[in-house]
Amino acid sequence: MLKHTRLKLMLVHPFNRSPERRPTSKEQMSRTTFSDPAKLVELETLLTEAAFPNLVRQPMPLASRTAKQQAQKDERLQALMDSCRTEVIQQIIGPFGLTPAMFDDIDGGNVTTQHNADQDIYAKKSEEYARTDYDYATAKSKKLKSAVESGEMNSQEFTDAYTGQKAPTKRTTANGKMVMNAELDHSIPLKQAHKEGGWMLDKEHRKALASEKDNLNYTTFENNRAKSDIAAEEALSEQNGYDKARTQPIIDKAREAVDNHLPNTGDRIVYHGRELGATGAREFGKAGLRRAFGVLLHEFVNGSFQETQLAFNQRHSEETLLNRFLAAIERVLKRVQGKFKQALDEFFKGGLQGFISNLLTFLINNLVTTSAKVVTIIREGMHKLWDALKMLLWPPQDLPASEMMRAVTKSIAGLFTLGAGMLWEQSINAFLLSIPVLAPVAGLIAPVLTGLLTGLGTALLMYGIDSIIDWMLDKGTAMLDAQIDTLQAQSELIASLAAQMDVQCQLNAGYRQLIGNHQQVASHFHTAERHVVAAQLHAESAVTDQRDTVATLNRAIDARLRLNQRLNTLLKR
Repeated sequence: MLKHTRLKLMLVHPFNRSPERRPTSKEQMSRTTFSDPAKLVELETLLTEAAFPNLVRQPMPLASRTAKQQAQKDERLQALMDSCRTEVIQQIIGPFGLTPAMFDDIDGGNVTTQHNADQDIYAKKSEEYARTDYDYATAKSKKLKSAVESGEMNSQEFTDAYTGQKAPTKRTTANGKMVMNAELDHSIPLKQAHKEGGWMLDKEHRKALASEKDNLNYTTFENNRAKSDIAAEEALSEQNGYDKARTQPIIDKAREAVDNHLPNTGDRIVYHGRELGATGAREFGKAGLRRAFGVLLHEFVNGSFQETQLAFNQRHSEETLLNRFLAAIERVLKRVQGKFKQALDEFFKGGLQGFISNLLTFLINNLVTTSAKVVTIIREGMHKLWDALKMLLWPPQDLPASEMMRAVTKSIAGLFTLGAGMLWEQSINAFLLSIPVLAPVAGLIAPVLTGLLTGLGTALLMYGIDSIIDWMLDKGTAMLDAQIDTLQAQSELIASLAAQMDVQCQLNAGYRQLIGNHQQVASHFHTAERHVVAAQLHAESAVTDQRDTVATLNRAIDARLRLNQRLNTLLKR
């Protein structure tokens, strides 16, 4: 009870007591409680029992615990250093080295989808819209001959198919030259038809589509320019001043004629299947070759680094430096040769993942258009996603769930760091281009610098994941150690709090003295105020007397003047 009383007394603010009351003996004792080490230990015990009632503090061999933690820390740091070197080499050689050299990714991926075509994005040059591919010169001549024979057009006027009104067949240009005012228009614009599926057709079928007579109608030069490549349903709508009852049958007839030339569902499946097969095979070969070559190149670089370091460290060897380097080169070549089987396995794994990534990119682009950088991320991140799925679906036998969780988490985390690195590369390249000295070599430095940062970031992230998982899986004394460390920190905090309270008590005494001084000053101010009021009253009385005196003097002066005037009058007589 006395301990709690002391704590309560310590928390009482000095200004909550009246200034006149002096501190009691208990308050004086509470101020000096933390100056006594024994009392400090006693208070620490009290707080510990209150915060952790179920904690039984057992003496631990601190030296053994510290040695174990230090050994684990050293092991993790060494693993971190090895991981940094490995990840940096892999990133520079792989996604930021071999990938740009072997792949030329474009927006939308390697296979054009209908979604991308609607956005005017095509994977191949032959699929892009070119007006020259839609030649309809023969159909144009036939349409003109038919219009003349039917009387819809003569040398003076013609009938506008969209308005039904007569219009001059010719018009005068700004230069005074006579040209045709009657122009043959594709009711369904060729560019619209191209986006709707014409991009799948060859030149012969595109020519047949453009020559469809039911999609060709005469209109004026002005109307044709206003309509341009706008969809017929919008360009010939009532909002643009057309009579829907007249234009809708024309649009429906043209739509039916154009749809007969566009590929149907079966044609689209065959086209996409053929494109996926061709691009998938190409991606299989390039991705497999990239993975296989990456394994050999990584082994060569890593081995060269280790062997060079070893050759320099053997300074006291009897062999010459040249001989040591020749022997190191031979060992590196043997190490690379020993990786041929692994490179072959990686070729098929990488090829399969390249094929799947190509298919996945195609499926995604049916819904949303991916940028070239996202296409690269999908392909390069496929093997990490594959590793995670394989670990979840077919985990090795006798593998603990904790290790499976660790491997899956690392694979997914590596996918995110790779994606972030790919996105950083463009920003880093732009930054380097802004520096005149580095601008000429920005394209070479940016991938290396990005690979370096991505590798270090990946290694640090893996280190953090390992540390977090180890902490989560530690069922021994980790929690107890954490609680003990917390209590030690609380002890230091309490000691600091005690010192601050002692200072606060001294400040409180100073504050009370200041209050007394302020009260004395206030008393003096009140006395001075009374004197000022009295002086003001005396001053006002003096002013009144002065006014009376001035009035008396003025009357005396007036009387003297009157007396002088009378004397002057008498003297004049």
